[in-house]
Amino acid sequence: MSEDKKTIERFTLLPNRFYIIMEKVDEEQFTLSAYDTTKNNDPDGVPCAAQVVQEGLLESLDRNFDGVVGLGVSRIEIRKGMERDDPLDNVIKIDFGEKQ
Repeated sequence: MSEDKKTIERFTLLPNRFYIIMEKVDEEQFTLSAYDTTKNNDPDGVPCAAQVVQEGLLESLDRNFDGVVGLGVSRIEIRKGMERDDPLDNVIKIDFGEKQ
């Protein structure tokens, strides 16, 4: 991702959130950016659950990428047979149209 796109991305983030953003490069590759927009002034303090989970997800990707991919493939197969309002269907797809 270009520096201009990263700058624009940073300006669109909401405060007090932890983000993991993936951008498709092609069918086999993606880039990943992680952001913390909280105002944690005590980096040595006790981290909140969201921060711990964000770090855990990133560590899982680093240590066991193939396993995470396998879980993703499995979940996609499971979701194919679910009703649209199923609580496991937590990925919200948004169409920004052609110009966005």
